[in-house]
Amino acid sequence: MRLSNKEISVIKKAVTGIDPLARIFLFGSRTDDSKKGGDIDLLIMSDFLGRAEKRKIKFRLWDTLGEQKIDMLIAGDLTDPFVRMAKKGGIEL
Repeated sequence: MRLSNKEISVIKKAVTGIDPLARIFLFGSRTDDSKKGGDIDLLIMSDFLGRAEKRKIKFRLWDTLGEQKIDMLIAGDLTDPFVRMAKKGGIEL
């Protein structure tokens, strides 16, 4: 996984500060240590988070990590095939 301990801590704090019960998964190219670059793809499993909360999380991350490409997928369940794929191939933070 190509995230530093600091990045993991910042991500977890930004998300759980709004929804303490949320589960966070890193998916995509950052899960592969052999690849370089890439954006941060996050799947956040939450029944609480909506668009406004997603913006708050993204701004908190940018404030601490600097502006970089962060894609967040927020889902309350696994009914969407893409959500299932992201969770299956993801690493829980």
